[in-house]
Amino acid sequence: MKKIVPAVILVLGIVLALTPFVLWPVCSTLTPAGSHMKCWYSAVFITAMGAVAAMAALGALRGRPASLWYAVSVAAAALSWLVPKGIVKVACDGWACGLCGKAMMACNSVTMPHVALVAGAIVVLGVVGLLLSFVSE
Repeated sequence: MKKIVPAVILVLGIVLALTPFVLWPVCSTLTPAGSHMKCWYSAVFITAMGAVAAMAALGALRGRPASLWYAVSVAAAALSWLVPKGIVKVACDGWACGLCGKAMMACNSVTMPHVALVAGAIVVLGVVGLLLSFVSE
């Protein structure tokens, strides 16, 4: 069980990283001004957080302290859902993370439901791994 949880988180982190551009892509259209829409920046953020979750799972697989690596994977997965939904704001000059305003756009109807499932699974497994790491230490 000690190696199964981080191995599954590793796979889910890779799936999360691939979700917004490969598996269930976000909207591909540009704004009238020719720039990317908010959902594209969210997709970049989700991909980065999936990579962070996967790297944290590798850290948990390779050594101690596993509890730190589980906490990092949980935080990354949670942020990958909170930021696009606008609960946690991430923005800079000229860009912002978010989703399109229309419910039928790909980012709202396809990408985010899958992100929620994968990120939720990472959070649940990360909490289980965190609890197991405290019990075994």
